Amino acid sequence: MTSMAKTLRVLHVEDSEQDMALIARHLKRAGYELISERVETAETMKTMLGSREWDVVLCDYSMPKFSALEAIALVRERELDVPFIIISGTIGEEAAVEAMRAGAQDYLMKNALARLAPSIERELDEAQNRSARRAAEAALLTSERKYRLLFDGNPLPMWVFDRETLRFLAVNDAAIAHYGFSREEFLAMGIADIRPPEEMPKLVQVVSQPVAGLNHTGIWKHRKRDGTNIDVEITSHPIDFGERPAQVVLANDVTEKMRAEEQLAAMTQQLWHASRLTTMGELSASIAHELNNPLATVGLRVENLLMQMADDQQERRSLEIITQEVDRMAGLVANLLQFSRRSHRQVSTVDGREEIANSVEFVQYYLRTRKIEVVREFADLLPTIQADRQQLRQLFLNLLTNASDAMPQGGKLMVRAEATWLEGAAAVAIEFEDTGEGIAAEHLEKIWEPFFTTKPEGKGTGLGMAICRRIVEEHGGTIQIESEPGRGTTARMLFPATANAVGAELL
Repeated sequence: MTSMAKTLRVLHVEDSEQDMALIARHLKRAGYELISERVETAETMKTMLGSREWDVVLCDYSMPKFSALEAIALVRERELDVPFIIISGTIGEEAAVEAMRAGAQDYLMKNALARLAPSIERELDEAQNRSARRAAEAALLTSERKYRLLFDGNPLPMWVFDRETLRFLAVNDAAIAHYGFSREEFLAMGIADIRPPEEMPKLVQVVSQPVAGLNHTGIWKHRKRDGTNIDVEITSHPIDFGERPAQVVLANDVTEKMRAEEQLAAMTQQLWHASRLTTMGELSASIAHELNNPLATVGLRVENLLMQMADDQQERRSLEIITQEVDRMAGLVANLLQFSRRSHRQVSTVDGREEIANSVEFVQYYLRTRKIEVVREFADLLPTIQADRQQLRQLFLNLLTNASDAMPQGGKLMVRAEATWLEGAAAVAIEFEDTGEGIAAEHLEKIWEPFFTTKPEGKGTGLGMAICRRIVEEHGGTIQIESEPGRGTTARMLFPATANAVGAELL
């Protein structure tokens, strides 16, 4: 922001004066001088849309007399190209997607207004680009004289290329500035020279097809003079240039827009995941507590009956089966409680190597009987971490169990611990790599979902990996799974190192 305040004309579709004032404070701190009005009904919004031009519409998602979708419809009805941003206290994934499809450019939560000013800046730039693109596309449909007038001064890159040789015949100043080539360098090249090699088959196919009128060929990868690849939206039109068949092209760089859309999609996924886990946790805790008492009662009654029976009594086998199933259900209840628990962690300074070794020792007999060889590769010097020992034990035991289940015929399990970095800070990397059956590509993302499992029915609850992810993230770390069917699975975790333990281990 410059020291001089920018004037911003804001139409608030909002039923709360307090929320409007809060938004205004954020925008003023961002350097805007505001001209604003507030509406909360369709009629007042119609009036205000016709009263002046607005730079942006900031809209609450749901109001007693109005909604964001109705507000979007009014803007589209008047064919206004004004950025429309939803600001809501609560909005679900489906509602957000529906609003974006209806015409909203962005949405954010009321507790995340730090993103508001950057979002407005981005959408104002996009609106300006859309305006320039519409002007350019309209000009492409007029006479060659108008092409030239628009061509030279257009803020978006434009060029003309020969349809037979594919060489550049003319470029405007915006193309020179944006791509970094001089005019002489452009005119010595062809359009293939600004494409990365992987785009060539698609380019050959498109230019070989006959064209008539305005043609939108979609998003392409272009390469600048400095080697940077950018995403470009291409619009073209056939012309005669010096009596040669040619094509005039308008190139709109949408790299930042696509990156913003990817970030928005990732944020939407995170919000959905967090909301789903919260709901699932509450439901899991409720179910688990309700099941605990009847399971305990059944278990005790069956145990009493078994004590009264002789070892060779015919009915004893049936009761033993019931006992096994009760134990299995008790294990599921324990996992549900672990999944939903948000208890206070008992954090202490931990050597990751010791905790891994203790966990392996705990299930050593189980691993040995299944012919699984455990190979340890621990760095001699390793920073400590701040962690809850019980939660780490739960994490490592889950991963050990998963690895052993993936190797029913036996195999090798590599466990590693080494010093590394996490977001520029010292960290500890821990890996569990098995030689088991692996995970199909279509299941890799689903393994984090509660109750999803690839194990046979009755073998797993589908909560193990969700618990693992929660434990790692609660310790400020990350976890990734890499797998390929038939070639095993690797679980890699990064934990922040204890600040005062970082020294020779990483130097």
